[in-house]
Amino acid sequence: MNSYYIYRADGFFNSQEEADAYTAKYGNPFGKTFKAGDLRYVDTNKDGKLTADDREYCGSSDPKIIYGFNINAGWKGIDLSLMFNGAAGVKRLFDGYEVYGNFSGDAAHPATIWRDAWTPDNHDASMPRIFYDTNSASSSRSVQSDFWLQDTSYLRLKNLQLGYTLPKGWLNSVGVENIRIYYSVENLLTFDKMKINIDPESTSQRLSSYPLLRTHAFGVNVTF
Repeated sequence: MNSYYIYRADGFFNSQEEADAYTAKYGNPFGKTFKAGDLRYVDTNKDGKLTADDREYCGSSDPKIIYGFNINAGWKGIDLSLMFNGAAGVKRLFDGYEVYGNFSGDAAHPATIWRDAWTPDNHDASMPRIFYDTNSASSSRSVQSDFWLQDTSYLRLKNLQLGYTLPKGWLNSVGVENIRIYYSVENLLTFDKMKINIDPESTSQRLSSYPLLRTHAFGVNVTF
């Protein structure tokens, strides 16, 4: 369930000659001509042909581990509470067209990662050549591969609360037993390995789910 059986990518074609030689040797089942800068796919079953049989299990959107822990500390009226949660061994395939952005027109919104796209002078790139719409075998809408599969394991500081309880000697004259002033913040920090700045907990392939909010609050607890 929720598993990804997809093609494995192995770098980019660094010349049109390399792309043509690959096509002549392995074929091209995608209907999009391989060009310099496109993703190069692996013949995983080593039968000398690139076919749907070369798709492999590359992970699941179900985490292998879900965890959480709390840290509490106090000193001379100051208290600190930290609540963490996280997941490990989880992957998600995001739509490269909408999440990474595209170059299909004035309404396009390519992410900054495309600044490191493949060019004839940039073979050590992190992204394939720039393409329009889905006219490339690199597009996740043309071919689903592990290039677009992200490790969405994360550790998140879900809640931090810092408080200070006033000394009781200050309160006797006003008839108050206890006053605690505090600051609280939700979703302050997230540690992950994402290629771009998106929420690792997002469940939408198109990233159309409501974003996680960071909230800050100040408060006072008074006991009479």
